[in-house]
Amino acid sequence: MGTLTAPSLTPERLTDLLAGAELLSRTRDLREIYRHAAEVAMRFLQGSYGLLFSVRFTSADLCVGLLGLCVSDGAETSWDDSCDNQSWLPVDPLIAECLHGDFGHGIRAEGDRWRLVFAVGALGQARWVLEIHSPHQPTSADCQALSLFLRCFENQHQAWEYANLDTLTRLLNRKTFDDDFERLIAAAELAEKANLMPRERRLPDHQISQPCWLGVVDIDHFKRINDNFGHLFGDEVLLRIADLMRLSFRNQDKLFRFGGEEFVVMLRNVGEDDVLGIFDRFRQAVEDHDFPRVGQVRCSVGFARIDPRISPAELLGRADEALYYSKDHGRNQVNGFDELVMRGQLRLTIPAGQAEIQSDIDEIFL
Repeated sequence: MGTLTAPSLTPERLTDLLAGAELLSRTRDLREIYRHAAEVAMRFLQGSYGLLFSVRFTSADLCVGLLGLCVSDGAETSWDDSCDNQSWLPVDPLIAECLHGDFGHGIRAEGDRWRLVFAVGALGQARWVLEIHSPHQPTSADCQALSLFLRCFENQHQAWEYANLDTLTRLLNRKTFDDDFERLIAAAELAEKANLMPRERRLPDHQISQPCWLGVVDIDHFKRINDNFGHLFGDEVLLRIADLMRLSFRNQDKLFRFGGEEFVVMLRNVGEDDVLGIFDRFRQAVEDHDFPRVGQVRCSVGFARIDPRISPAELLGRADEALYYSKDHGRNQVNGFDELVMRGQLRLTIPAGQAEIQSDIDEIFL
């Protein structure tokens, strides 16, 4: 068949794998956890490319969603996680065998290459699948060693979830908000700088970036739901709201349970003409959903554009002001801070120092 013989499992290869596991244990960012696990596995098996999938078990079918693609030219390995992880695909026989089999991995020759599939997680309940294509036929020792490394990946992912996810809804928790908010503000600043750059000075990979946004969602009359139906059904409403958020927003959007019945959404690269429709689509999805026992539930939303010149506290305050306007003017609606200011329905507060400067400018030009 012309395929190459895999290099023996030398102490040096095991040492490299252990070093990868040690580095993985110190990785805190989720995307970096995915990237590092895939790249270490690719180097260990000398793969040409690899795919990392999340797994969804349903009563009707078994599906996978692509988390990232890893490609190697022999010298360097690159990782691309620009996929949305929302395009669920049916599994082929090799992946199905891997997920339901006794060993947690499968091997198949395809032309002059070997296709290797590893399930990550408990057999029959795996949460990820790593697929690697390599010109080398792996040994059983290779597969066992890599399976142990992937347990380290699973453990690190569980540690990340424990530290960063809300235990009920599995959305990001309040503790993670500050760091992500700083990154969102930094992204907004980069987008502004890129868009101000003269066209002739832009590199080919420079693209016009759209603004970033912060949205705050609050379930209308949630206390009434808890009082009338009990906290068990109140928790079910929170779970369903979280599911609707995951369906309504993109995989790269950041979704938080901020506390109680309040949620926060961070959006990147969304045009000003589109942001209201995006939030309203979610609001409508909530209104149209049939919640168990409770029936119809509604929510109010306020959002604000991220201006990197404004403090994080003030940016959050603007989104909150827009939310309170929605709740005070009938609920079950979406409002943006800038639009409310333009219509004269909210007043733009200028910090004291800026207010003095603005007063001086007014005296000169008015």
